[in-house]
Order: sequence, then structure tokens, then C-alpha cells
Amino acid sequence: MNLMFRKNFSTEKTVSSGGGGGKAKGALGAGRNAKRRDRDRYSCMEEHHYRTHLFFSAPRASTQYNDGSERCGPVIGGGTGSDPEPPQPLVTRDPSVSLMRWDKPPSTERRRTEPVSLATLERDCFVIPAHALDRFLPDGVPLPVPPPTPEKGMTTKTQNSLSILEVADPKLCILAHLMSPLEPIEPILESPLAKPLTKQKTAASELLNDVAHANTAVGGMLLANMEKNAEFPFIAYYVINTTQTDPLLFYNNMRSASLSKFDPKAMRYSAAHTLDLYSEVAMICRPPFNDLAGGPKKSHTPTTGFIISVYKVFEGDDGERFERNWLYWTGARMLYRHLPHSVGMRKIALHKSVAAHGDKMYLLVCECANLLDDLSGAAMLVTALRARLCGYTGLYRPIQTF
Repeated sequence: MNLMFRKNFSTEKTVSSGGGGGKAKGALGAGRNAKRRDRDRYSCMEEHHYRTHLFFSAPRASTQYNDGSERCGPVIGGGTGSDPEPPQPLVTRDPSVSLMRWDKPPSTERRRTEPVSLATLERDCFVIPAHALDRFLPDGVPLPVPPPTPEKGMTTKTQNSLSILEVADPKLCILAHLMSPLEPIEPILESPLAKPLTKQKTAASELLNDVAHANTAVGGMLLANMEKNAEFPFIAYYVINTTQTDPLLFYNNMRSASLSKFDPKAMRYSAAHTLDLYSEVAMICRPPFNDLAGGPKKSHTPTTGFIISVYKVFEGDDGERFERNWLYWTGARMLYRHLPHSVGMRKIALHKSVAAHGDKMYLLVCECANLLDDLSGAAMLVTALRARLCGYTGLYRPIQTF
């Protein structure tokens, strides 16, 4: 950290009626007062929270958020009311900078008159299931106002209330298969021409094809890490429709198939496999929203990439206060604010394991449509995420989907 010292030169001279001793005393006092005034002019370093963080800046007034950049907002409701109030900030936390703000719309802007739906939304928004609203609605955001009922009477819109659009529950469950690198059972007898990474990729692709032919999942993809010596070189991601397939039965079948496909006796290699069922508890989406209930193949392009973070907490540590601050400890706030626009961020989804007992796993999946076109910008942000020494973060690209 570089420190800059500033010295003030005053044009007015100090008038002293005494001798040399009095003049020296006056100069000394003036120097002390000058230092005190200089210190009072600049706020203390301790008042700027998160100053030591690479991407957190000091508090700024709301009037400075006029850079015209794209901001995140809530799901917009019907918008037929007569009050012209602009949407309020989605997350406000002092003294740090707010996560998601948007500029005040001009007074000449007309309100939307057509019905609002997922197809007509033009603003970034949160998607949170109703059963997880009290735990994953970001801390500092007021709970949505319930609709008016004859028993409770009409509910007036408050200043901090959110505009809500209710969408149908897609009834989806996620199974993630994390694979560690293959290690030889007998390192001395291993051939120098062996390619364990290729063997692992072939076995994982065959397993994905078996699931696709069985038609037990809505969609699936095999993700490959784009870095060397990764902790999880491959991740298999399956989307399950709970109305068509029992998630627990699918998990048991996948576990048995993985054990047989990666049998150490046949492959002469061993690896750690982590399979778990997850529910999508929160998501930051960017329009268009036509692929929320579909498989991963619908939204893929040749340049699509993913930034995936894996977190694990002990049983009992997944409290309400911990989960309501998920934007911070998962790095979702940093990803949303500092990912380059050129990577084409589509959504940031948080998954939580559904196991009733044992340690809890969290997956943060950030999907970018053009990640491979601007990989350097995303790689710098991944380095900053790893500097927090929290969880595991990697860059992945899909190599096979169905």
C-alpha cells in the first residue's frame, strides 16, 4: 500500500509579539494544528470498510451511480399503478456499496401497459423459490408484500416493497458428479505413455450417454476444467424432472453406474467421486428467460463457459443468517459486479444439497454465453475469488450435452 503525504504551505505568516522563543513556540503550535487539520480533512482509513479487498470500494453516494451500466433489478409486476415511483435498490447495505442498483428512469418514460411475463421482461432479476424465500432472500431486502385478501384488507405499497412476478415451479432437481483426478493403483508399473485424463474423459462420456439413452433426465452435460492440475477435472451435471423421475432412485442408479464404470480393478486407476442431489435455491437471471425450465443444451453456444464454485459447510452451520448473506461468501456479488460484459453472463445460480443429515454442499454456477471469447477477463476474476481462500473455483467448458 502506497502512502501519499501532503504538506500545506500557508501564504499568511504567523505574527508573534515575543522574542525568538515565542516565535519558535508559535511555529511549533502551528505545525501541530496544521497536522491536526490535515488529519481531520481526510477520513480515517478504518471508516472505509472492505478497503483491503481487491474489488470492494469505499462508500459512495447514490448520486454517483450514473455510469449507465447495466444493473440488476427484481422481477417486475404488472406496473399499472398510478404512482410514478422508480424501483428501489434491491440490496442496500451500509457502509459498503450496494450490490444492485439501477439508475432513476427519466420522467418522460412511460409505464409498461402490456402484461408482464417472462418473455417480455427486460431487466435482470432474482428468481427464488417460495419455500426458500425466507432463507435466501438477500439480507437487507424486505420481504415481498402479500397480495390483498378480503380478510386482511388492501395492502398499500410501501417504499421498499418489491415488484413480483409469480412463475410456475419447474419441479427440477440437480445431480452433480464431481470427479477428482485419476491416480494409479501401482505407480511403479504405470506406463509412461498412459493418459489417465483421457481415460477418465472417455468413461465419463460413456456414463453421460447411458443416462441420455435411458431418458431419465431432462438434460445433462459433461464439463471439463480448462486448467491443469485441477482438483475436479470433470463435473457431470444432470437436470431431473421430479414429476417424471424419482430423484433418490436416480441418485442410487447413478452411484451404482459410476462405481462400475470407474472400477479400479478394470481401469487400474482410482479417484474420489462426490455425488449429491441439489435444489436450485436462488438465481440471478438476465433476459431472455426462455430456458429456465429446460435442460442445459437449449442455451449452449460454441463459446459457452461456466465459472463453478464448490463450498462445503459442517452440519448445523447452514443457518438463516449465513444463507441470507450468500451473495457475499459465494462470490456472486463479485461476479455480477465485475464480470466483463463481453463474456455475456446469463445467470448465476446457487444450488444447495438436499441431504437432511451430514455436511452441506453448495454449488455456485455462473453461465456465460461468450466466456471462451474473453477468457482472460474471467480468469483474472477467478484469481481474485481464490484469493479469499474460501471454497474451490474453476473455469469449465461443456464438452458433451444432451
